[in-house]
Amino acid sequence: MDASAIATVLLKSLAEADSQTTFGPLLLGIREVCRQSGIVVDRLQLPMTRRTGFRHPTLAAVVATWCDDQGFDESFVLSHDALDDRGGPPRATPYGALFESGERFFRRDLRALPADSLPLLVELQQRGYVDYCAMWLELPGEQRQALSVASRAPFPVDLQARLLALLPSISLAVYGAYRTSQARRLAQAYIGPESGLRVLAGDMRRGSTHHLTAGILFCDIRGFTAHSAKTSPEQVVEMVNDLFTIVEAEAQGRGGEVLKFIGDAMLLVFPVTGAPGEVARAMVEASRAASARVSASSLPVSVCFGGHLGDVIQGNIGTPERVDFTIMGSAVNLASRLESLCRPLDRVALFSAAVSEHVPELVSAGAHALKGFAEPIEVFGLAAEEG
Repeated sequence: MDASAIATVLLKSLAEADSQTTFGPLLLGIREVCRQSGIVVDRLQLPMTRRTGFRHPTLAAVVATWCDDQGFDESFVLSHDALDDRGGPPRATPYGALFESGERFFRRDLRALPADSLPLLVELQQRGYVDYCAMWLELPGEQRQALSVASRAPFPVDLQARLLALLPSISLAVYGAYRTSQARRLAQAYIGPESGLRVLAGDMRRGSTHHLTAGILFCDIRGFTAHSAKTSPEQVVEMVNDLFTIVEAEAQGRGGEVLKFIGDAMLLVFPVTGAPGEVARAMVEASRAASARVSASSLPVSVCFGGHLGDVIQGNIGTPERVDFTIMGSAVNLASRLESLCRPLDRVALFSAAVSEHVPELVSAGAHALKGFAEPIEVFGLAAEEG
């Protein structure tokens, strides 16, 4: 198989992996170039970890596997803490053997395994595989990525020579998939699930904006300053993460997205894709549910919310060297002012009339002068707080 044919197969698999946001097509592309090189593969596994160049804000490892009897699966994942607890590469696996031996290939005839064989090899033998090989891929930046193949028929005698001819191209394909996945995951984590994908799709030029009708919800931590003054920074970070996780879960479950974190506050956006009333109610319910969960937890603080429904400008704003994908407009300012009013009024959440008209159970908390607004603004709170 010549280099052009290998590249064609792998480039097609990378395009499919990108469009499907999964590593499945890449594994099938590797399988195909192996097949065309006389290596019949019935199982492939790509164990991706941060030690081998995989980058993810919350996950340290993802093991992607394809096999002829079970299809594709990448459900085995490890968090950063879980990988740290393991203390190093797993030793009771072929990959651990690769680490320890320093060799590039680890091949075993599964038809004649000794009694003390690695558990994975015994399992594969029981499933009908007869030949297995794990190997290192050399990636840019002096990184190494493991890859394994297994077959229900013996591999060619010159397996290693055939693989060596393929590995440079396979390594580049894996590296490309790494970087594409990394960009997508980082954009979604740091900008938001929807906003991040828009930026990756090309919406990144400074000054490019568009109008958006959305629910704007600000969340702030009440009691944060007092608590942080008597608590270690590490404990403060852990507490903030736990609280933000609760708020994010309640917002995302109702169509909201965290756009950014601002110190001990967070800005959430609920795009209007249907009836505005659905978004208004979603913001109210998310605020009520998140506040209740925080109150029922062991967290030493509480939360307050300010919400408004209106038109904003969304896009890339900043300097020639540093751009932020954010939202701006009087609707954002009003939501922020409503959140700031929660403390003096001793409220969990306050909303504008634009929200209240769709959620009749909200009750008026009076008209108040808000910074930046010429006339007093009537605000509305949760009925459960009355009396």
